[in-house]
Amino acid sequence: MPAHPGAPGAGIIGPALEHVLREVPAARCRLYVLTDLARPAGAAPLAAALLETGAPRQVPQSALLHVLAVAEPCLGRGPGQGLGRRLLDDLLMELRADGVRAVWFLPGPRDDGLRSLLGNAGFRAATNRGFSRENERTYGYDEPEIRPWATWLFREL
Repeated sequence: MPAHPGAPGAGIIGPALEHVLREVPAARCRLYVLTDLARPAGAAPLAAALLETGAPRQVPQSALLHVLAVAEPCLGRGPGQGLGRRLLDDLLMELRADGVRAVWFLPGPRDDGLRSLLGNAGFRAATNRGFSRENERTYGYDEPEIRPWATWLFREL
């Protein structure tokens, strides 16, 4: 679904959504949500992910995962166990069907859980990001100062 602050699942992602929308045109952002169809229609989603893909009406070759989060009540063990992995599997399948051939993620200092999830899903460290010049302009400017220690995680689809 298109990404905007009022979209279902936007609350799970939090301020990351607004930050990304300030940097990236909304037409290039997708919001994926995981819901429980057994719950009432208005029930909040269980997990959400925000990705950036290529320009509209183009088949994107790669996507950039900005955030994947599980709702607070569903974190940890119990009925919510595995929701992040389930959402990740679903969105990778959807991206593959849309022609995306690679997904990238730049982990931050508080992304240990997501880094582990992505590693278990086949993401590996990489340095050649494979983005277009437009994406490089968007993301390259702050990397040396803010995240010099970071290694991109990458997975071919």
